[in-house]
Amino acid sequence: MPRRILFAGPSLPDAAQLARDSEIEVLPPVAAGELPRLSLAEGDAVGIVDGYFHQIGTVRHKEILALLGEGVRVLGAASMGALRAAELDVFGMEGIGRIYADYRDGRLEADDEVTLLHSTPEEDYRPLSEPLVCMRATFSQAVAAGVCDSATAERLIAVLARWPFGRRSYDGLAAAGREAGIEPKLVREIGQYCVAHRLDPKRTDAILLLDALRRERQAPLDPPAVNRTSFLYLWQTAALGLEIGDSPHQGDLGALRACQLFAADYPEFHRKVIFRALAAKCVEKCGTAPSVDDAETAVRHGEHQGVYRLPADPARLEFLAQWLTADERETLPPAERLRTFLVRSFRVNPGLTWEELPLRHLREKPSWQQARDLVRVAWEVNDRVFAEGEERDVNDLSSEKILDLFAQRWEVAREELELAAMDRGLESLDSLVMAARAFYLLARYNPDLVRLTVEAEVPAVSRSAG
Repeated sequence: MPRRILFAGPSLPDAAQLARDSEIEVLPPVAAGELPRLSLAEGDAVGIVDGYFHQIGTVRHKEILALLGEGVRVLGAASMGALRAAELDVFGMEGIGRIYADYRDGRLEADDEVTLLHSTPEEDYRPLSEPLVCMRATFSQAVAAGVCDSATAERLIAVLARWPFGRRSYDGLAAAGREAGIEPKLVREIGQYCVAHRLDPKRTDAILLLDALRRERQAPLDPPAVNRTSFLYLWQTAALGLEIGDSPHQGDLGALRACQLFAADYPEFHRKVIFRALAAKCVEKCGTAPSVDDAETAVRHGEHQGVYRLPADPARLEFLAQWLTADERETLPPAERLRTFLVRSFRVNPGLTWEELPLRHLREKPSWQQARDLVRVAWEVNDRVFAEGEERDVNDLSSEKILDLFAQRWEVAREELELAAMDRGLESLDSLVMAARAFYLLARYNPDLVRLTVEAEVPAVSRSAG
């Protein structure tokens, strides 16, 4: 059965109750990085009403486009959903309701028209301010009821629009009226009317979206072609192994980094994965006959792509200098130099790294759970160390100390450390530092706890690090 998911919060705090007689899954407001965690497929549908924008990163346009490209229906209304739908309806996102239409047609422009301060989910998102879009609707009704004229309402709206969204409320109308130069008695009458006759177009539109999710409807037949940029690749990879609400530290990417950094046999595992991928590509694209020797087929693929000519002539391999250590340039046979080059230079596409390839194989390894446990323990250590200093975190650790530690662990000279990192699927020293920050304290002070072997079954990591 297709999945139906609704992200809702302060615009529709009773969404779960309203959807209880359906198969719709109600989730809190959506944040950046959460859509890739959903594991959706063609025919599924996602409705976005509310989304975070201040405390947490805002849901990204590219994440929505990626779902649309996979044949998933994405609907938006009322709040963040209306904003994104007005921006992405030309690509197939479905906008619902009046607020979406007002943004689409230019009657509303500012993002903060729909924002408000509110309390926690446990308090049912109790509003602490009033969205300007709701105040506009209520003022319009006050004008229709003869409480004030449209010019007065517009003067109040102009003042409120200049205020920070958290300051907007009917309790604040007296101050807004003074700033607008409106007679206090009239402002009190307007305020009394608005409190008694408050309109909530955000809720109205959110309910329309909920009703639309209940109805079966196919996704557009022509989903947009989505360019998988390096940023989208990063967001999708970071979401692997995670569900909504999980800590980002719990994902597959952290366990992969643990294997890359600490498994003694990871370089050999990495070579096998790369050669297998290149050999499969050569069979598929070049028509090469399958071979039991993936490395040999991978080297032939390099020739097919015009990177070099075979047989490997040392006189034509000067371009390999930057990919090899001085000792490797002197001692490795030409064919092995090419194999080493292929491993260290491998990318799925220009600018994209390759994490999905090893993950397919690592998840089946006996050491995978140990790697996940290692990540957990590393963050337990980090949390204890940095608990006392709220202004500091792992990003403040010295890059030079991190590089020194791994040069020592991998038993390589510092000038050769970048090539050693490439042998483990880390494309640069910057990538090594980024991958290692979370593990530095554990590895520095508990080195015996970070011993891994990809191929062999090993004991689980102890919780008693310290």
